[in-house]
Amino acid sequence: MTSKLTYNQFRSAHKGTPQKEISNLWSLYKEGEYSFPPEEETQNQEPITETPDETEAPVEEVPDKVPTLNELCKEFDKLRTKMSKFSFRFNKEAKEAGKKRMTEIAKLTIPKGYTCSPTDSWKIWFGPTSVCLLINTTNMMGFRVTREWWQKNYQTTVYIDRELLSNNDLIVNEANKLARSGQYVPRTPLVGIECKLPQGVKDIQMRGGQAGDY
Repeated sequence: MTSKLTYNQFRSAHKGTPQKEISNLWSLYKEGEYSFPPEEETQNQEPITETPDETEAPVEEVPDKVPTLNELCKEFDKLRTKMSKFSFRFNKEAKEAGKKRMTEIAKLTIPKGYTCSPTDSWKIWFGPTSVCLLINTTNMMGFRVTREWWQKNYQTTVYIDRELLSNNDLIVNEANKLARSGQYVPRTPLVGIECKLPQGVKDIQMRGGQAGDY
């Protein structure tokens, strides 16, 4: 039987293995659920004895980094843009995987308790740049959107207040105000789920309005 390895010896014996995998194996090794070297390889080997290693400090296990809200929202919009602009590059399975990931991120980033109804009131502020602020005024929930996203999904929609601003100061101030209250998500909403504005003439007529009404 071999003597117990120190962490440094164990790590050295697994050179070339990713750090995360080494950490997982080390945990199993300490619990006796993983042997190294394998038992069948140790029958004719000399016992391994521990030797002090004063030149190298033990390496602490680093937990996986939890992505921030902004990082998750950037991933969401990056994935949405890629799937929209280059949909022809994705097969059916890839598209489904992309939609699933977007849904996962949406659930992780939307404030708890937010719900959306087809009859909610909305307003959108357009600034001199592509960045816009879309607000569900019924629930006072703000979303960071772009002109391109708006034109693609809701250009002809009604039941929304539109305001064109000469600079982005008001957009930034209002977004920060909503964020301090936990009512702002720096990404586009999921169409039909987090934003249920009517998109086409048919949707508008079903709600009782006419295209062009503001």
